[in-house]
Amino acid sequence: MKARYELANMNLTLSNVTLRNAADSYVLLKAADDQNNEITIKLSHGQAEFLEEELREVNRRRKENSSEISGYDQERNHDDDSFNLFSIDLFNENEQK
Repeated sequence: MKARYELANMNLTLSNVTLRNAADSYVLLKAADDQNNEITIKLSHGQAEFLEEELREVNRRRKENSSEISGYDQERNHDDDSFNLFSIDLFNENEQK
């Protein structure tokens, strides 16, 4: 089965789900739109780290190729530790511009 879902103007939330057996713990990523459509993705911590690295690389390339980088992004452009998948600033980026 193949499915594709597109949510616009989505709200993202991330949660660490810690179980009694720490090896079974995981990261829960939820995306919901204004019409209460929701997608929930269960990620291992390894998958979450991979996603974090991929997002960091995508943002790095976007910043390098963008002619209209905000002052906020220019300050963070060369800071390798500025990207954090678990930081709320990632999801509020559009509000700061």
